[in-house]
Order: sequence, then C-alpha cells, then structure tokens
Amino acid sequence: MKRIMQIVEWGLALLVIGLSSLSLRAQTATADTMGTVGMDFKNNTYYAVGANIGLLSGAGLAVRASFPGGFAAQLALLPISVPGETYTTHFNIGGEVQYGFNRTASGRLYSLLGMGYYGTWSNDSTLKGNVIANPFRIGIGLGYEYFTSPNFVIALSGAITYFPTTSEFFPLPEVGFFYYFR
Repeated sequence: MKRIMQIVEWGLALLVIGLSSLSLRAQTATADTMGTVGMDFKNNTYYAVGANIGLLSGAGLAVRASFPGGFAAQLALLPISVPGETYTTHFNIGGEVQYGFNRTASGRLYSLLGMGYYGTWSNDSTLKGNVIANPFRIGIGLGYEYFTSPNFVIALSGAITYFPTTSEFFPLPEVGFFYYFR
C-alpha cells in the first residue's frame, strides 16, 4: 500500500509539472500569419452582413456594425410566409449591443445584451393573434467570433434569457455567420 501511495504521489507531481509547462507555453504569444479584419477593429469601424440563428436576438438575415471603442450593434430579422392550413406568417426581429473584451486577429470575445420579438399568426379562426406564448424576450450573455478567413467569422454565443410574459429564464444559444467589410 505504501508503494502505491508513492507511485500516486510521483504521478501527481509529474502531472503538475506537465501542466505548469503547458501554462507557460500558453502565455507566449505567437505571430499570427493571417491578416484579418480583427487586427484593425481597434482603429476603424467595420460593417458585416450575414445570417444569425437564435431565439434571443433574431433569426434570419443580419447586419452588424463594429466600432473602434469595442462596441458593436447587430440587427436580425426574418419575415416568412408558410403555405398551409395552420400557420401562414412568421416574423421575428431582434438586436444586440455587444462589447468586445478581447479583439485579436483570430477572434473576438464579447458580452451581449439582446432582445427580440417573435410572432406567428394563423389563418385558423379558432386561434387569435400571435400563437407564440412568449413573443418578447431579453437576455444577457457572452459570445466569441472566430475568423475563418480575413473577413469571414463564425460567431457562437449563449445568453440567459428572460421571458416577461411568463416570467421564465432559459439559457439560449445562438450562431451567426458574418462577412466584415469597411
């Protein structure tokens, strides 16, 4: 039993030393060879167009503006008419205000405050008005956008979302695809 304890102690010591060396290596900055828009976020205003898929701040076509001070604004909307006997029209619009904590050539870590309105109206005479139980929502969360090319990003975010109609909170994810330009 004593021998097993010595082996476990040595194993833990080697693990701590190994993790320490990884930590030291992670602190050294390597040069980024891909020149992205992210390298210039601190100096110029950039705009983006793309698509956002989410239940907080809109799903559909999206536009974004990123300002030198770290702030960004996003708007997404999708009006669609669905043929059939049950639901005929869906509409959602939403937006976000973002603040970038860390903006580098490879991506941007940001906080967000978002809100959205979602509606689906039916041509069924027994259903009146918007059939979505919680049409309005507001949330706060974190996101990260990763540059896959000099101007194209994939954005992933998550927010704790409040639904005022039913006073419920839910965590909701979002994904976006944007192309930046000046």
